[in-house]
Amino acid sequence: MTIQGLTLVGEGFSPWTEKARWALDHHGLAYRYDEYTPLVSELWLRIRANRPSGIISVPFLLNENGRSLGDSFAIAREADTLGSAPALVPADLLDEITAWNERSERLMRAGRARILEKTEESREIQIESLPAHLPRGLRSLLAPTVRVGTAYLRKKYAVRSVSDDEIEAELAAIREAIANAPKRPLLGRFTLADIAIATALQAVRPHRTEPVGLLPAQRQAWERPELASRWEDVLAWRDEMVDRRPARPI
Repeated sequence: MTIQGLTLVGEGFSPWTEKARWALDHHGLAYRYDEYTPLVSELWLRIRANRPSGIISVPFLLNENGRSLGDSFAIAREADTLGSAPALVPADLLDEITAWNERSERLMRAGRARILEKTEESREIQIESLPAHLPRGLRSLLAPTVRVGTAYLRKKYAVRSVSDDEIEAELAAIREAIANAPKRPLLGRFTLADIAIATALQAVRPHRTEPVGLLPAQRQAWERPELASRWEDVLAWRDEMVDRRPARPI
């Protein structure tokens, strides 16, 4: 289905952005994707979204009719209203999906803490984090400025380090849910719960092809081999879900 005038603004490496893209793709909605760079793109996004004050974050869905939405959960619900595929957030499963989405948020926040730390340590990730249209030599020169962005994000999101024990408590709940059906959706039929958890597991190990915007140094930074080795069954379930993902219409 084609809906004219949809633009998704996001960060290519971000599991939040991937969750929103997957929801739009599930419904076959056509949309433009614009890459966002923290600090650099914020004023531009505020103007387009008509959000002059308050926290603004991506992913953000813009519609030419003036409606705009931040938050990947809200974007998925909007996709349900615009699309014709089975709803990702059906009313009868709203409470369960919300609970799984909250679990995914905790995992993704853990991932964000780690990638910010790795970005501050790695010049190559800093170079990758700058707009791709800039020549590499200029990005290399500007690489140290990325730390300004990471400091801003730490303050904006009140980022804290998350222990492996906290992450593994979430993974244990996923393991229990899939124990009797390792290739089946979490709630018996495919919903946003599956998308949310599948994308959040990037915090343990990225899927081999998703998200498409994850660049080489970033991908290496997301990898947690020792942690992943203890949860291969959960990651296999994730791979099963991602391998069924519809192709992007753009």
